Formats: sequence, structure tokens, C-alpha cells
Amino acid sequence: MRKDRERWERRYKAGERPHDGPPSAILQRWLPRLPLGRALDLATGLGRNALVLAAAGYRVDAIDISSTCLEEAARRARRLGLAVRWIEADLDAYPIPEERYDVVVNAFFLKRGIFGALKAAVKPGGVVVVDTHLRSPEPDSGPPSPRHRLRRGELMRLFSGWEILDHQEGFFQERGRPRSLGRIAARKPGGRGPRRGATP
Repeated sequence: MRKDRERWERRYKAGERPHDGPPSAILQRWLPRLPLGRALDLATGLGRNALVLAAAGYRVDAIDISSTCLEEAARRARRLGLAVRWIEADLDAYPIPEERYDVVVNAFFLKRGIFGALKAAVKPGGVVVVDTHLRSPEPDSGPPSPRHRLRRGELMRLFSGWEILDHQEGFFQERGRPRSLGRIAARKPGGRGPRRGATP
């Protein structure tokens, strides 16, 4: 939506760097064991997850609504000599291709309606990695609105019937701040992509 685009443009142009820094912890943990091939990074921001995927040899599509953040992410990729396909798009309207990707990453972009498309985008045997805020009775540094947080146990329900490779819920230190987070790595039923290593 136009308001979302304008809001993120203002934040990035003002010098804010939300979710910048190291890649998602669960993505880093599982990256050596994920199926090789094509990867999709939703709401990539400054590209922290897209860049680590590209460095690992994936052909990466990275989507975000903000042209300002994508320009900076592209500069970072050029400095590192990495190739990423940067896509400026509103995920409320962008038609995510079905069964194109071996790995799909969604870090801190929470709209429940997108999980169907996210799950459809990964090939059978491919893996979806999610890192998101959870509701918590204790205050933390995450978003104040409960609509930007999942309930505890909701990720497991969303991926019911999939092979759960990893699932974590609780408080984690993110960039020195406590956050109530849910994390999951889940493999789509069906074909088996190439694997690298055993379960950690």
C-alpha cells in the first residue's frame, strides 16, 4: 500500500536501520544444511539475509517495498561482489511464484495472509525459515501492537504437516535488546532437495 511505502521510505531516508546487522540467527544456524538452488527473501530491508544467501551460492530474489533500502542493499552487494535480484514491490499485491524456490526466508514481516503464498512458493522438499515477533506478557523492544506479533504456538500450527527442522520460542537478545521471538525452519512435504550435512 502507498502508506506503507511512504512510511518505510521516511524511516530509511531519516537514517533508521531497522533489522540491520547480522543475518537471522536461525538462518545462520541452518544455512549449511539447507537445499541448494534458488532462494527468496521477503521484506529484505538492507539485505542482511539476502546477502548471506548469495554468498552461500544461492540465486537470490529479494523483495522490499522501499526503493531507498534496496539501493543501499544493492550497494552492499556490489561491494561484496555478490549478485542478487532486487525487486521493489508491495507484498500485499506482488504475485509470488509457486514452487520456484528451494529456500524462502521471512524475517520480521508479519501479515498472516502471506503465509499461504510463502508456503506455496517453496518447492516440495524445500525449506521455509521464519523469524518473527511473539506476543508476550513481559515488555520487550519489539513492536507495541499485537497485530505485529504471533501468538505462542502459532508458527507450529501454520506449518502443521510439514517436517519441523527447528522451532524456538522465547526471549532472545537481538542487537543487545531483549525480544520475544518465534523461529521455525520447516521442510515442505514431497520431493527431497540436495542436503548438506546432518541435523545440528
